[in-house]
Amino acid sequence: MSKTCAAVITLFMLSSIALCQDRAKWEIFGGYQYTYADFGVIQDAATALASNYGETASVDHNLTMTGGTFSFQKNIGKRWAAVLDIGGATGTKDVDLSRYFQLLGYIGSGETQLSTFRPSAYTIMGGPQLDLWKYRELQVFVRGMGGVSRSVLGMDDTTRKALNFLAPSFKTTATDPAVMGGAGVQYPVYRHIFIRATADYVHPFSSSSQNYLRISAGVGLERIGKLF
Repeated sequence: MSKTCAAVITLFMLSSIALCQDRAKWEIFGGYQYTYADFGVIQDAATALASNYGETASVDHNLTMTGGTFSFQKNIGKRWAAVLDIGGATGTKDVDLSRYFQLLGYIGSGETQLSTFRPSAYTIMGGPQLDLWKYRELQVFVRGMGGVSRSVLGMDDTTRKALNFLAPSFKTTATDPAVMGGAGVQYPVYRHIFIRATADYVHPFSSSSQNYLRISAGVGLERIGKLF
């Protein structure tokens, strides 16, 4: 009798584990991100310099940025998940603002000196994710999130000096609410290890134009059962 009960309990436990293995309870992911950015704060800085002379300045503020992303995912049911996503990226953009350096006397007439801007963007997002389609081991998902975005505009010393003199109230950092939507694919490679690639569009609700198209890829770990 005891052997029969033990066998039944063992079979029940094995079947429960098999059912749980259909989907992990939680997942963590870390990867590299490549971002195409419309960083309007660069245009704002040029406008702040030009407006002191009654002029307008139009500069290119599109650039590519690189960085990293990390996410924690709690799976709910068979297809849904709650995701916390954290990302950050930096880049460099050269802009010709020589005219205003000439007017300020920083460089001679006819000389050229580029301004080097170093924008950074950081995001903390949270929201639902839906497993949309599965083909064998390949999983396709979509997601929509909300959170905050922080932009930071660094620059070379000459441009900083000019801004501090002509526009001392100009802010080079801002924190704004933001939304993010995207899709991705995931594939297991070894036991609880998987690879993932995603494409996301990030839009901060900022006074300047800021939009980011983020592509990320990396490695994750999934676990069945409790986190601790």
